[in-house]
Amino acid sequence: MLLVIPPLTQLNTPYPSITYLTGFLQSRGIQVEQADLGIEMVLRLFSTDGLRSVFKELHNNTSVLPKEAVQMMQAEHRYLKLIGPVITFLQGRSPDLADRFMQPGVLPQGPRFRGRRTFPRSVSISDRAKQWATFFLEDLADLVQATITPHFGLSRYAEQIGRSASSFDQIATALTAPQSLIDEWVRDLFWSHFQRTRPTLVGLSIPFPGNLYGAFVIAQSIKEQYPDLPVVIGGGYVNTELRRVTDPRVFDYVDFITLDNGERPLLSLIEYLSGLRHRRALCRTMFREQDRVVYVDDSRLTDFSMDDIGCPTYQGLALDRYLTILD
Repeated sequence: MLLVIPPLTQLNTPYPSITYLTGFLQSRGIQVEQADLGIEMVLRLFSTDGLRSVFKELHNNTSVLPKEAVQMMQAEHRYLKLIGPVITFLQGRSPDLADRFMQPGVLPQGPRFRGRRTFPRSVSISDRAKQWATFFLEDLADLVQATITPHFGLSRYAEQIGRSASSFDQIATALTAPQSLIDEWVRDLFWSHFQRTRPTLVGLSIPFPGNLYGAFVIAQSIKEQYPDLPVVIGGGYVNTELRRVTDPRVFDYVDFITLDNGERPLLSLIEYLSGLRHRRALCRTMFREQDRVVYVDDSRLTDFSMDDIGCPTYQGLALDRYLTILD
């Protein structure tokens, strides 16, 4: 099984949902891998090659660009030169860069630097440099949002779709729109993990509205390539916003929706897919049957205690790649 956090949650540490589920399932002898596509997508964007692709699209854009975008394009070489050092600094790997970043004129200062309350000089130079490095990334994120895709934010992806998804129409419309550069990267990153793990089940954790669109981009890509590969979604957002879903179109992209604590529903789903359980004996799970959404919950199944769930595992997640972002 492959458990995935779609873009985007926090950038400073993995969101714990998949780490607990991975640890639990592995303790039951189930082979599970995990991936945080949020941090991977952000690092793909905030790299020399990623920014070069963004600026290339802007140079090929024939429409009128915002004034701020034009100004940033004029500083393209500075952004390309500095993006690597800024990322390594925010990852804590080059703390000596703090002095350099605080020198006037080193970091190009776009709109995010203007009108923002900066830390006083009594704050350590390291934290002040982290704030400026954050402004630097926020300027680039705003550039992507204004010119490449309106869905992108530094810690959320198409959040407005998740927040306004009173019906499936808005999600379906977004999924039929032309792919953005960011969408392509999300798909590429997923398939790199797929090729490495070759899972027989993919689980997508959706804790927040800003993860919903990314999850369905991944699910859509899976169904295009492997329509029979089971896909299951769950998580905090699903528990609150999708627990009464009635639109069968949702299941064009996913096969199962699990609700509330994920350990028992996932374990029962794996048992079902292994031929050890009937589909009607699943735990807090929805699926499509004869073009209707069906909810089943075997009352004989109880949730596991915290002692039974055990400890999370971060195996497979590169903890040294996360970023310290300061507001």
